[in-house]
Amino acid sequence: MVAVSSGQADPAGNRVVVIHAGFHKTGTTSVQAALAAHREALAPVFALQLPRGPAFRTLTRAARLWSAERRPMAMRLYRQALAQWLGGLDLAAGQGLIVSSEDLAGHMPGDFGITDYGAAPRLLAELARGLRAAFPGADLRVVLGTRAPGAWLASLHWQQAKRHTMLEDATAFADRMAGAVRTGPVLEAVARATGAPVHAAPLEEQAQRRLGPVEAIYDAAGLGADLRAHLAPVPAANRGAPAQLVAAFVALNRQTMPRADRQAAKDALLAQFRAGLPL
Repeated sequence: MVAVSSGQADPAGNRVVVIHAGFHKTGTTSVQAALAAHREALAPVFALQLPRGPAFRTLTRAARLWSAERRPMAMRLYRQALAQWLGGLDLAAGQGLIVSSEDLAGHMPGDFGITDYGAAPRLLAELARGLRAAFPGADLRVVLGTRAPGAWLASLHWQQAKRHTMLEDATAFADRMAGAVRTGPVLEAVARATGAPVHAAPLEEQAQRRLGPVEAIYDAAGLGADLRAHLAPVPAANRGAPAQLVAAFVALNRQTMPRADRQAAKDALLAQFRAGLPL
């Protein structure tokens, strides 16, 4: 990776654009919280696009739709949403761009029968093509977070257990999703599809750094050490849950009850956990 002292352009003077597209449950919420906290300090060199704003939300919804359906109409909707979002971007001369949303890679595995990130290369190739058309000569760099298989599958299962449709226990879920942990081939396919360097960011390593997992994005951006030194760490966000709580959520999902009652029971259990009370 090329180190860029200013943070916004590579040595050839091209605009740097960093795409952080997940993966889900690899510290993405913490990354986005840190980016939001650092927005003002980054503004002279990087504009940020986080998972907010109607145009960007439409884009990520379209990405999820195509990952689930893979139909020409879904791709047309994705391209339309991409064009609309790109048309609304307004960067200062020489200002770089950091885009962060795990949904740019499609649905979280486990949703809608999706068991891997097979949609990610095509989705990110379309995104890269659009960004290069909008910003000729842009230096695109992709960051994808990874995680140890066991911890990652447990975190995916917890996220899915929050929804009433998750009826599998942790073992059954892990068995069904075993193929999803092989992210290496996906990283290689994304690199080929986008023509951009792909930076793998293992959560176990990045979480130990001073600023946490956002450091991987700053590495890819070439953010200078002087600027980083003035950025404050942000507490980790969206932490996981113990197996007992996850199992309790799944048990509630298996019961026949009004959805509002099920959600109230989950909220009560979650409040107990957060208060440090026994479940």
